[in-house]
Amino acid sequence: MAAPFLRILSQRRRAATLLPEAPARAELEQIVRAAAGRPAPEDPSGWRLIATTRAQAPQLAAALSGLRSLPDIGDGSAPLKGKQLRRLAAFRGSLAFAMRGGMALALVFRPDDAAQLSRKRQRLEAHAAHTVLEAALCGAGWGVQWAPRESPDQEVLHDYYGLSEREEILGWLFIGRVPVEETRLANATRRPRVPLEFLD
Repeated sequence: MAAPFLRILSQRRRAATLLPEAPARAELEQIVRAAAGRPAPEDPSGWRLIATTRAQAPQLAAALSGLRSLPDIGDGSAPLKGKQLRRLAAFRGSLAFAMRGGMALALVFRPDDAAQLSRKRQRLEAHAAHTVLEAALCGAGWGVQWAPRESPDQEVLHDYYGLSEREEILGWLFIGRVPVEETRLANATRRPRVPLEFLD
């Protein structure tokens, strides 16, 4: 293995904070293409990514909250209560989730009945793709946070992304710049113990 690749793997870590910046489309396509590799013809890739920008975070938050449009909070003259209040609380929680960094990549699992692998194995391999994507993005200088999340209404979320009935969102990769202070702190920390043992 090339030393630079091993160095990228050893230095990658989940960013605690993401600044609201995002890679350009051409750069992101290059990174994803490299991370995807070349799947075998008999076992095609069982996943795809859908990107949304920070500007689209409110719409994503609404879909995550089971809402088909942004909630109406009124003009402030009348207090919210009951169902309105619950919807607004759910939306605010989802908005905090969706506003990370400058871009969100939804990792979508799409099973292929013609593949030799079972659906369960396909799903496991699709889920593992986020680890390779994280390493590739970190290697390109971007901070990453992986975050799975359940939605109260999968149909609304599927409609937002235009997914087929058989597709499933496994989670989101949030991308942004890492603050300089956090990068310095990460580089100054001691390396973790290698989780490897040998049987004699």
